[in-house]
Amino acid sequence: SDNNDSLTFAADINSDIIPDQNEYYTLGSNPTTGRWKDIYPSLINGQLITGLSIVSGGLDLVLRPGNIWYVAANGSDSNVGNHQSGPFATIGHALTVATAGDTVHIYPGTYNEFFPLTVPTGVAVKGTSIRSVTVVPDSTTQSETAFLLNGETTVSDLTVKDFYAPGYAFSFAPGFTVSTRSPYVQNITVITKGSVVSLTDPRGFDQGDAGGGAYVDGSLATSSSKEASMLFHSVTFITPGVDALTMTNGVRVEWLNSFTYFANRGLYATNGTLGFASLGVRFGAEIRSIGSANVYGNYGAEADGASTLMYL
Repeated sequence: SDNNDSLTFAADINSDIIPDQNEYYTLGSNPTTGRWKDIYPSLINGQLITGLSIVSGGLDLVLRPGNIWYVAANGSDSNVGNHQSGPFATIGHALTVATAGDTVHIYPGTYNEFFPLTVPTGVAVKGTSIRSVTVVPDSTTQSETAFLLNGETTVSDLTVKDFYAPGYAFSFAPGFTVSTRSPYVQNITVITKGSVVSLTDPRGFDQGDAGGGAYVDGSLATSSSKEASMLFHSVTFITPGVDALTMTNGVRVEWLNSFTYFANRGLYATNGTLGFASLGVRFGAEIRSIGSANVYGNYGAEADGASTLMYL
């Protein structure tokens, strides 16, 4: 019971060391005179990572990178989330804690999520790569839109698949405001199929209920929004029998180095009935498509109604 007392183990320990009260005692509690010199663990519990320093290979494992939330297939939503050794399990949970300026970094794996996933203003969602990160809906939300985007958001480097109409991979969040820049979608693959497939129709084209690529609707903006626009760069939308990209109600879209496959209409601009911010003004849609292609399907591009304009 005295600081001068000592306890020595002369042999290896072949059992757990368990305190008699839960979360009450610490192992090495004095940060200046009572610290352990070396620790050789096989597991660091990610629920709580604190301390002055845990160095491995010259790297301090305690240090946070700052403004980054991590998600991993073997993580837990009760983990700290802002450290590589304590990732969350779901993208949805990470988006509830992320704020403007933060990045949600997703490690390789398949993520079964409750759609829709609303990306807060100024937050970036970044996968490891389109071939190693896949986002699919929970069975109860298979007909919902995957990502709802606010202003100044980014989603990149992942695949979205296995959802059905009337859901899309991307849309504006209701009541969004663009203050400085529009949402940015980059390095994305969207793969959907109809609910009924056959040997002659392996992607369910004829069923016509596959999920769509993106629905860009300016009526969802607030009246104070600088614009209603969305930029797509290096995306592929495989949407058999349905429209891949739909634009309406006073929006502008940049479509760069991107592709649609098997779509009813690859690019579809329509006048709309509500107008920008549902104010009854600025109808229609404008798109600039550069270095892109629409493959198979029924129509490559269709401008339907007044105030629709396409630069292809």
